[in-house]
Amino acid sequence: MAGGAGTRLWPLSRRGTPKQLLALTGDTSLLQQTVARVGSILKPQDIYVITGDAQVRATRSQLPQLPEENVLGEPLSRSTAVAAALATVLVRRESDEVALALPADHFVADEKAFADALREAAHVAERGYLVTLGVVPTHGATGYGYIKAGARLHPSSPTALVERFVEKPDATRAAEFLEEGQHYWNAGIFVWRVYAFRQAIERFQPELHEALDRIAAVHRTPGWMSQVRDILEPIPAITIDVGVAEPAAAEGRMAVVPLKAGWSDIGSWSALLEALSTANGADLVASGHHIDRDSHRVLVHAGERLVVTVGLEDLIIVDTPDALLVCHKDRAEEIKPVLDEIARTAGERYL
Repeated sequence: MAGGAGTRLWPLSRRGTPKQLLALTGDTSLLQQTVARVGSILKPQDIYVITGDAQVRATRSQLPQLPEENVLGEPLSRSTAVAAALATVLVRRESDEVALALPADHFVADEKAFADALREAAHVAERGYLVTLGVVPTHGATGYGYIKAGARLHPSSPTALVERFVEKPDATRAAEFLEEGQHYWNAGIFVWRVYAFRQAIERFQPELHEALDRIAAVHRTPGWMSQVRDILEPIPAITIDVGVAEPAAAEGRMAVVPLKAGWSDIGSWSALLEALSTANGADLVASGHHIDRDSHRVLVHAGERLVVTVGLEDLIIVDTPDALLVCHKDRAEEIKPVLDEIARTAGERYL
């Protein structure tokens, strides 16, 4: 799933260049890293990317190893449940196949552990469960939703039924979750047999199910995606978590596989700083033309212009040709609401 409006990592990410297309954690983009990560267990012809229509060309150019038809254009954004469900109709695969549904813009330090967790999830999905990966928390984070694990499926395995999903907690609750154990960060990664997912859509989201049946009946003649857009237009934005996973968990149909692989959703500049600092063992993360003297817990993304930092702490600095961001790392989540003010006072061209 490679959607996104390019807001969380502004000013580097923009509407035309959402974060999955950016090289933030290495020499290749997050999208390219995601495809390479699942490439150890899937062949290129079995990997599909669903993205907004406007990003199809850029996505294909970054993934020449995939067949062109495997990059799917979503005619309008309706969140993750709609995207994943639409993909099952567009790709026309066998309904008993096990499918992985995962975001294209995450960071994983230990790719072998990640692949092992996906294999375990696939085995559980073969038994008819809807499965999610739960990240073993390293601290009481307030920026993630949580998964509360219940009874184990087998005494020899940590894989368990999902007792419930929990919204992003405050600091006190997050600390309690960490102390109690059996709580995992919700990574938004799911594994299921296609028919099990479609049955869950039919049961929990009947309006979406009906729309998918109508889309499946559309003749794929030139311009047919405009009909798909018209069918999806009245469907509300539905996330997998709220629309499918939560009600499935309530009926005992959802399982969680623990994941300990240095995962981050890179949901903000501070999350990127944390992920790269942990992976590299350094508290200064810098790229581009940069010189530092005695700064700590700082992320610098510089371009061709030289950026010099001296004696700074707990800051995010992102320099682009037309915009400069400087913010405290603990307030990086406030960038998104500031964009409305930027559009009003400085102009849409900065978005």
